[in-house]
Amino acid sequence: MSRLKVICLTLLGMISIALLLPAPAAADPPYTTWALGPQGRLYRTQDAYVPLAEVDLPVSNPEDLFITPDGALYIADTGNGRVIKWQGDELVAEYGKGVLGNPTGLFVTDDGTLYVADAGHNAIFIFDAAGTLLHQFGRPTEPLFGKRAEFLPRKVAVDARRNLYIISEGSVNGVVQLNLAGNFIGYFGANTATMSLKMILQRMFLTEEQLAQFIKNEAASPSNLDLDQRSLLYTVTAGTDPTRSIRKFTIAGKNIFPDAPGSMTFRDIDVSADGLVAAVDANGQIYEYVENGTLLFVFGAPDQGEQRLGTLRSPSAIQRYQDSLYVLDKDKNALVIFGITDFARKVHQGVRLYVEGFYTEAEPYFNEVLTYNGSFLMAYQALADAYFKQGDYRRALTAYHYAEDRKGYSQAFWELRNTILQQSLSPFLLAMVALSIGRSVGVRLERRYRWFDPVRAWWERVRQQKWVDDALFMFRFIKQPADSFYYIKKDLRGSLGFAIAIYVWVIVSRLLGLYLTSFVFSPYATPSEIHAEIEILLPVLLIGLWNAANYLVATIQDGEGRVRDVVIGTAYSLFPLALFALPIALLSNVLSLNEIFVYNFSTSLVWAWTGLMLVIMVMEIHNYSFKETLKSILVTLFTMAMFVLTAYIFYVLFTQLYDFVVSIIQEIGLRVAR
Repeated sequence: MSRLKVICLTLLGMISIALLLPAPAAADPPYTTWALGPQGRLYRTQDAYVPLAEVDLPVSNPEDLFITPDGALYIADTGNGRVIKWQGDELVAEYGKGVLGNPTGLFVTDDGTLYVADAGHNAIFIFDAAGTLLHQFGRPTEPLFGKRAEFLPRKVAVDARRNLYIISEGSVNGVVQLNLAGNFIGYFGANTATMSLKMILQRMFLTEEQLAQFIKNEAASPSNLDLDQRSLLYTVTAGTDPTRSIRKFTIAGKNIFPDAPGSMTFRDIDVSADGLVAAVDANGQIYEYVENGTLLFVFGAPDQGEQRLGTLRSPSAIQRYQDSLYVLDKDKNALVIFGITDFARKVHQGVRLYVEGFYTEAEPYFNEVLTYNGSFLMAYQALADAYFKQGDYRRALTAYHYAEDRKGYSQAFWELRNTILQQSLSPFLLAMVALSIGRSVGVRLERRYRWFDPVRAWWERVRQQKWVDDALFMFRFIKQPADSFYYIKKDLRGSLGFAIAIYVWVIVSRLLGLYLTSFVFSPYATPSEIHAEIEILLPVLLIGLWNAANYLVATIQDGEGRVRDVVIGTAYSLFPLALFALPIALLSNVLSLNEIFVYNFSTSLVWAWTGLMLVIMVMEIHNYSFKETLKSILVTLFTMAMFVLTAYIFYVLFTQLYDFVVSIIQEIGLRVAR
C-alpha cells in the first residue's frame, strides 16, 4: 500500500471517529463573565453560566414567564391574548383565549391557580388549574386608592396569604396591594425621589408658575417584582440609579437591599427558594446576587444580528429552575436556557451554607472557589467570617482585608487586641514597675556622679547652630504664636532653608501617613492604590498657590509682609501637620472602629490648629485686623481658584492648538505624498 493511501485512510478514520463522538452539551459563551473584586470593581472571571439551548415558542411578543416546581412553564403570550402552559417540548394547555386582551404578567400558586395582569383590559384575571375563570377585577373603588390614580396592571405576584402585589404602570406611590377579592389594601414599596442641586436651586429662586413648567420631581415607578419564600417583596426600577435599581422591602416597607452594581434597564427579577437573586436588563446582561445584596456574577450580551446562542435581543422575563436560568426573549419569541458551570455551582454551595450561618461548613467550598478565581471578593468575606467564628482572629484579619470589609476587620482586631492584652498585661505591669524603679535609681546616681555633664555641654554647643535654633524655634509657636511670627517678620528668627525643610517634612509625613494608616481608617484598601506622585504633587501645588496668592492679595490690600515672610510664616504654620501626621497614622494601628472618635478628634484638632496658625500668621505678618485677616484669606482662596481655572483654560487652548498643528502637518504630509 502506498504512503498516500495510508495517509488518506488514516484521515478518513479520524473523521469517522469524530462524527461518532457526541456533540458538546453547551456552546462557548458569546460573552464575558464578571465578578466583584477589589476596589468594588468588576473583574473578568470564569464562566458562571453557559448557553444550553434556545427554544422557539408558539407565541407572539411574550411578556412574562413563570416556572412551577414540576418544571411547567407558564408564558404570557401577549400578542395572541392568552397564557400557555409549556412542558417538555410541547404545548399542554392554554388559558384565557377569548377572555384576555394583552396579558403582560402572571403568577401561579402551588395549587395551580393562575393570576394574570392584563394590560389590554387593565384588569386582573384569576383562573383555576383547569383554566376556568374564577374572578376578575379592575380599578379599586376604595377612596384610599386615590381619585385620580390610574390602575394599569402590568405585573402581579401573590404572597402566602393570597394578597396580590401589582405593578401599576406609572404608579409613583409604589406597588398596589389588593386582597383576593380585589379590595385595595394599600401601597407598598415606593421608591424615593432624588433631589439634585439644580432642583434645589430652582425651588429656592423660581416662582410656582415657573416651577409648574418643569417636570415634577416624582419617584420612579417600579417596573417589575418578585416575592421570596418569606413573602418579602423585591422590585426593579428602570431609569433610576443603577446602584439602587433593586430594592428589597421588609414587612414594614423598609428597603434592606444595599447599594450594589446594577443596571438602569432591568426588565425582570427572580428570587429563588435558596435566596439567589437574578435580574436581566434590556441589554441582555444577567446579574446574579445573594439575597443580602452581594453581587456574584454579571454575564450576557445583546444579539446584534449575529444570532449566536446565548445572546438576547429583547429579554422580558427571567426565571430560575433548578440550577438553570430561563430567559424569555419577546422579539425572538424564544426561550434561552443558561446552564450552571462547576465554578458557579461551588460558589452557590458555599453561599447557601454561608447565608444560613454555617460559616465553617462553607469554608472548603470557598477555598476551592479561590482556586478558580483568586480575587473573588465574596469568598474572602465568607472565609473571614468563618475564621472569626472559629476564633482565628489573625487569619480573619487577613481575609477581611482582602474582602475590604473594614467593619469586620475592626471587630477581629478588637478581639485579637483583647487577647494580646490579657496575655501581656502582667509582664507589661512588671516591666513598668522595673522601669520606674530604674529611673528613680538612675536619677539619684546621676545627681551624685554627674555622668551626663559632657552631654549637656555638647547640647549647649549644638543649640548654637543656626539650623538647630530654627528647629527649636518651631516649638515656641505652641505658647507664643503671635510673638513668633513677629520675630520672623523682623528677620530675627527663621530662614528660607528651614522653611523649605518644613515643607518637605509635611509632604513626606503625609505620604508616609497614608502608607502607615490602618486599613480601618485609610481611604485606600491597599497601599498599591496610593498614587505617590499625585500625593506629592498636590500639596506642592497647594503650598505654591497659597504663597503666591497670599502675597499678591496682601500687596493689593496694603499688607506689610514680604515674599520671604509669607513663605517662612506659612511653613511654620504647618508645623502641627509635620509633627503629628505620622504619630496619628501610627496611632490608628492600635485603634478599632469603636475608638473612631479618638482618631477623628486627633485629626480634626491638628487641622484646626494648623488653620488657626495660618490665621495668626496672616494677621501678624501683614499687620491686619481680625476682620481684614478673614477677608484676605477668603480672597486668597478665591485667587487660588482663579489660578487653577486659568491654568486649565490655557491647557485646553494649548491642547486644541497642538491638535490643530498636528492635523495641519498631517494634511501637508498627505498632499506631499500625493
